[in-house]
Amino acid sequence: MRLSAILHTRCPHCLEGKVFASLWKMHANCPVCGVEYEREHGYFMAAIFFGYILGFVAILPFCILLYLNDAPIIWYLVVCTIVLVVLSPLIFRYSRVIWMHLDELMDPR
Repeated sequence: MRLSAILHTRCPHCLEGKVFASLWKMHANCPVCGVEYEREHGYFMAAIFFGYILGFVAILPFCILLYLNDAPIIWYLVVCTIVLVVLSPLIFRYSRVIWMHLDELMDPR
């Protein structure tokens, strides 16, 4: 159930309310249960760690493919930049949602 809530970017508390109002904007509180998403100032700084992991996982297949094809180093820069720019909204959203769910499991409200 929780994995489904993470994939659909739902509230870590009730697993039903939407976390995001638009592509980049989060709701301050859950529309269903009313729980406040940002527990304290700087709460989402830990989500940066998950963003790094998701970004690495996103570019890894491309880097392996470029390595196997003996591509010049400039292609690594170009391809990785394009992939990260295109996927940045997803990385942003899922890093925050994963962090909120993990935090809810470790310290329930």
